[in-house]
Amino acid sequence: MTYLRRLPKFDFVSPNSLSELCSLTASAPSGEMMLFAGGTDAILQLRRREATPRCVIGLKRVSELDFIEERADGGLSIGAMTTLQTLMSSPVIQRHYDVLSETAAQIGGVELRNVATVGGNIAGALPCADLPPPLMTLGAQAKLSSQKGERWIPLEDFFVGFGQTATAEGEVLSEISLARPASESAGVYLKFHDRQSMDMTVVGVGAFVELDPDHNLFRDIRLAYAGSAPSVFRARQAELVLRGNALTEEGLDAAAEAAGKEANPRANSWRADPEYRLELIKNLTKRAIRRAWEKAVARGKANL
Repeated sequence: MTYLRRLPKFDFVSPNSLSELCSLTASAPSGEMMLFAGGTDAILQLRRREATPRCVIGLKRVSELDFIEERADGGLSIGAMTTLQTLMSSPVIQRHYDVLSETAAQIGGVELRNVATVGGNIAGALPCADLPPPLMTLGAQAKLSSQKGERWIPLEDFFVGFGQTATAEGEVLSEISLARPASESAGVYLKFHDRQSMDMTVVGVGAFVELDPDHNLFRDIRLAYAGSAPSVFRARQAELVLRGNALTEEGLDAAAEAAGKEANPRANSWRADPEYRLELIKNLTKRAIRRAWEKAVARGKANL
């Protein structure tokens, strides 16, 4: 356990717009600056000396990054500075993307959710982050902005290793985009942690299922995991086990086994050893898939 110290010395700047932010990130080497959103992780990194930037860039005044908007195509856009509390309480999120509001409600307490941001939870690239798995199962796209313009990448391609992302020099995560889920679909995020809401996730499983019109088969299924590898990941082989098939105990067991083989839990974590995490992965996988199936069946019948 690393001891907390006083904050190190650094310069602090607070841009007023995304263009001003991109100008700042373009002029400072990534190793010498830190982006400061809600600060729930950043403060700890600074006090533990895990990061010693020469410049900290505060994002609170960049209001154009704080939004949740329905698009004309039926999809949704979420700004990187949207707080978890806003995500949890948003009517449009609760109506069409309820797995996100349910996930946000499981993160920390009210005080933390009122400052922690969507972008901060994602951009830190921590393997235990809770928002990436359900977002990945929803097919989220991430917008990366810089002075050179913007580019979109699938969120599942955003994480390249422990604490590492696909952002290039000068780029910042500015927005998350989601397509509207099908009516015969539902998502679930289940996690295990030591203390309810107040501790880091040991293992988290996001499951999204889309059923056929008769609610007999998995038309599609997506599985994503936190705390199960050096970075959040999709379990594509486990998805193949069930896609196009019915829900059976044998199928759930096979999908859980496949997910366990795709996982790579850390061996040096003091929270749980790899064997324990593997058992959690298998059990939470089966639970999450079953709950998502039941939720999708209920939603499909309600829309008849």
